[in-house]
Amino acid sequence: MDLSTLNNDQVHAVAAHLAVAEAIVRTRRPAEVISEARRYRLRLNSKLAQVTARRTGEWQVSDATRPLLDDTEVLVLVDFIPQHAEFYVIPAGWFHADVEQRYATFMTRVGTRPRNPDSKHHGVHTSDVAEWRGSWGVAVGEAV
Repeated sequence: MDLSTLNNDQVHAVAAHLAVAEAIVRTRRPAEVISEARRYRLRLNSKLAQVTARRTGEWQVSDATRPLLDDTEVLVLVDFIPQHAEFYVIPAGWFHADVEQRYATFMTRVGTRPRNPDSKHHGVHTSDVAEWRGSWGVAVGEAV
């Protein structure tokens, strides 16, 4: 899927709409897109899910100490790098703890960020979340 002509907001809108369609197909449960200022979220079987997409590189977290909104229960990472979009459906608590731990390990290794010491930016690699690929059961409360 070529998304090169779209801006970031448009890419995230595409991701949210594809994710809601995929969620309905995979879970056979209700789902809807919730458009908010500067973000898209889903309601998946009454759970709030945050949606983040990437078309190159890594998924980006602007604040590793607070990677998700407080009321988020599920994170859906949408990967547009492969020819067909892939979805990583992750429990919010797991993601928050994982990012916090990886960021702390990174900061222990580097000490201070060289270009911007105040930055809490963090990149999420596919290998960090590989176990959650296609885990739509997370969205409906099924055991994973």
